Amino acid sequence: MKKEGKGIGVVILVILCLMGAEMLDGKWKENTLQKVVTVIFEDSFLVSGLQGEERWLQLVMGKRLYFQPINSDQRMKSHLVYMENNQQETAEEEIQSSGESSAVMGESLVQVPEVKPVISETVGTAEYVKRLWENKDVNYLWNHFYIIDSTTSVKKNLFPVEKMLTRNLTLPSQAGKKQILIYHTHGASETFSDSKKNKESDSIIGVGTTLAQELEKQGYQVYHDKTKYDLIDGKIDRSQAYNTSLAGVERILKENPDIQVTIDLHRDAVGKGKHTYSLIDGKKTAIVMFFNGMSRTKSGKIEYLNNPNLEANLSFSLQLKCHAMELFDGFTKPIYLKGYRYNLHIKERALLIELGNENNTVQEAKNAAEPLAKVIADVLKGEVNHK
Repeated sequence: MKKEGKGIGVVILVILCLMGAEMLDGKWKENTLQKVVTVIFEDSFLVSGLQGEERWLQLVMGKRLYFQPINSDQRMKSHLVYMENNQQETAEEEIQSSGESSAVMGESLVQVPEVKPVISETVGTAEYVKRLWENKDVNYLWNHFYIIDSTTSVKKNLFPVEKMLTRNLTLPSQAGKKQILIYHTHGASETFSDSKKNKESDSIIGVGTTLAQELEKQGYQVYHDKTKYDLIDGKIDRSQAYNTSLAGVERILKENPDIQVTIDLHRDAVGKGKHTYSLIDGKKTAIVMFFNGMSRTKSGKIEYLNNPNLEANLSFSLQLKCHAMELFDGFTKPIYLKGYRYNLHIKERALLIELGNENNTVQEAKNAAEPLAKVIADVLKGEVNHK
């Protein structure tokens, strides 16, 4: 009884302190929040912008703030992760008029904070996958496997972890039948640091050609669509690119009914000075990021962007991400979740992949094709062992 009374008193104290802090501005407010919560909730970290769970304390003061418990081996007594989503709610009519035209920008995000000092860097990323299989906890999944963009929202029931990990997404290869489609919604506008102007092989399309070759070495026939869907009337126009690529892909799928995997291959955009790569077999290799459109605003589902394959899409990208973490440390970023749909409704095994960024060289991007093809083929063949 005393423990419950103490807990209620702590809650009231936190609310009063934070209500007072709301009257402050800028750094004063943030510093006050950090000091108050670090002292009172030594075993918690602060996050914002998520759908509420019954285990979290929700404090409504014009913005949504939550305290999420962490266990003893994740303790961060001297450091509180504080993130506040200052972006305004996007009006439904604004999303409707956008026609899914927003470019995938990669780093413009609000991320569920990751508790860093959990697994030693010497152990490797495979340990994260092992622990996910052991705990099958959605909060652990969010914290270690996803980046959640501020345009969208996540709900626990959209991420049935065990079902996602075990969903059968295998696809036996069939000789003479094209089963994988690679296409490029932004094929005309995505190049690399040393790409030669108007040289297709130096663009994301050229990287797509290399990926197609590597997948065929793995036993899968590939249809590589080199259409530049963002080139309209001789000019770059990304505003309707997803609409035009959808029409093109639907035509290809109708003509090639054996295709069960679609890959919209992009090059990420991260800004100047962010030259990132991993080393695989001694080669500088561009980093890959799997991407999922959630068809959700921060306030809920976007009805006119229905995706009956959302759970399958999420399962496929997660299985690929997990296998990549098991095989190649540092090869993949967390999976990026954004608010729109990005044509991923067309197949259960539909992917949008960001391969490298504008600061990578063409060769670094092409070096990523072989390990990426290996990851995709292993999952499709069911040659993945988590034991």
